[in-house]
Amino acid sequence: MNSEIKQNKFLSYINGFWALLFPDVCKKCGFDLSEKEEILCRKCINELPRTYFEISKNNPVAQLFWGRVKIAHAFSIFYFRKGETLQKLIHLLKYKKNRKVGFLLGKIAGKIIKESLPDFSFDYLVPVPLHPKRLKTRSYNQCELLSQGMSKILKIPVMKEALIRNVYNVSQTKKGKLERWENVAGIFKMINLDILKDKHILIIDDIITTGSTLEACCAPLLEVPNIKISIMSIGYSTY
Repeated sequence: MNSEIKQNKFLSYINGFWALLFPDVCKKCGFDLSEKEEILCRKCINELPRTYFEISKNNPVAQLFWGRVKIAHAFSIFYFRKGETLQKLIHLLKYKKNRKVGFLLGKIAGKIIKESLPDFSFDYLVPVPLHPKRLKTRSYNQCELLSQGMSKILKIPVMKEALIRNVYNVSQTKKGKLERWENVAGIFKMINLDILKDKHILIIDDIITTGSTLEACCAPLLEVPNIKISIMSIGYSTY
């Protein structure tokens, strides 16, 4: 027992010494994080540019789908702007294999939805799927991580077994509006209609720009009998 106590004390000492040498700091302001903080400090989280689209049915994201897809609600949590904190976080998530960023952003979104939309009830959170080729390269689906973070807060299960991405397409980042629509036509496919029958689902994406990817995602889902679809992204971009 004494040896175990000594070992635990030694490990505690090493961990404390390591924390002094390499403290966890906020990705934005650079200040040390508290034990309950990760990636961003509370102050910098509160400074992320909120859209408040979730409380408006006629917000700019919802308008992207007017006359195109029948949805219950569509919104983004934050504005996504070049050079700002959210862009840097999404870059860490998608290209630097920082999975913790996805889980954190998902928890933040979940808390906002819980506070702002208490009357909205969703049966499943559905992450926009990646093609297997891209999933193999990245090793994870960033939208799934976002969904998992939201699920922890909202206590709503993540459903990833109903929809697949059956066409591999190139990145949308440098494409214009028309090219984005052409790039995603018919790329998603339903694999189990019964799972989502009579359900209200919330589709989760990282960034919405033109809404083309999400419209393509909704197309096969609308084949499900009596399905109700809402859409959410972490960021809203106009470029």
